[in-house]
Amino acid sequence: DQLANAQKGAADAAAKAARQNDKTKDSLDGIRTASTLAAAAIATATAAMGLGAVKAAGKMEQLEIAFTTMLGNAEQAKTMLNDLQDFAQVTTFDLESVTNGSRRLLAMGFSAEQIIPVMTAVGDAAAGLGMQAEGIYRITLAMGQMAAKGKVSAEEIRQLAEAGIPAWKFISESLGITIPEAMKRAEQSQISAAQGLNAIVAGMNSKFGGMMEAQSHTIDGMWSNLMDGISRTSISVGKDIVESFDLHKKLAKAMDFFDEFR
Repeated sequence: DQLANAQKGAADAAAKAARQNDKTKDSLDGIRTASTLAAAAIATATAAMGLGAVKAAGKMEQLEIAFTTMLGNAEQAKTMLNDLQDFAQVTTFDLESVTNGSRRLLAMGFSAEQIIPVMTAVGDAAAGLGMQAEGIYRITLAMGQMAAKGKVSAEEIRQLAEAGIPAWKFISESLGITIPEAMKRAEQSQISAAQGLNAIVAGMNSKFGGMMEAQSHTIDGMWSNLMDGISRTSISVGKDIVESFDLHKKLAKAMDFFDEFR
């Protein structure tokens, strides 16, 4: 009986050990599976981030080409884009709205030196009027059209008024005349675009100056600046990836390869 009991005890112990071994194996398999899935998720996220960075760098490359075409100088274009990135990163506006507004002004005849001062006035006005990117578009469009015409006209003043900019008031005060007198002079093409634009920029600075700075300290403003900082870092990382892997040449070869099947 003692021998039988000992044999049974040994068999039970062996069975228990086997069951424990199976549980341990299952746990290890589970850990391996979880680790594999986690590694795959990390790899996927890293690849997605890398692709996003390359796309961001690609957009910046397109902007560099556009600004080089308008300014006629690649180094000047890079300097301006760097200034615009700095501008976007400390204001409530993103890089896209800032570069679009700047391109519009350049295309309409503004000089490179005028862009940041004018965009500062425009940005403050748009921020003060609560219009954000739409405000930059509307104000720069009207100012650009005025610059292209070479004179102050009622059409652009109306556009500015609809956006909340009292342009007639700014111009009349600058010239030391009444608003009706300013309107009459404009009808007779006696107010140049330079006079009008200088008055409008000065008026916006006086009325709305500092609005972007004030709003940059709000939650929305800080979030916007954070996103601009991340975007700028992404562009820098994307450029490094493009250069390290010589993506221009590799993509050109890939395009040539698929062209053979057309």
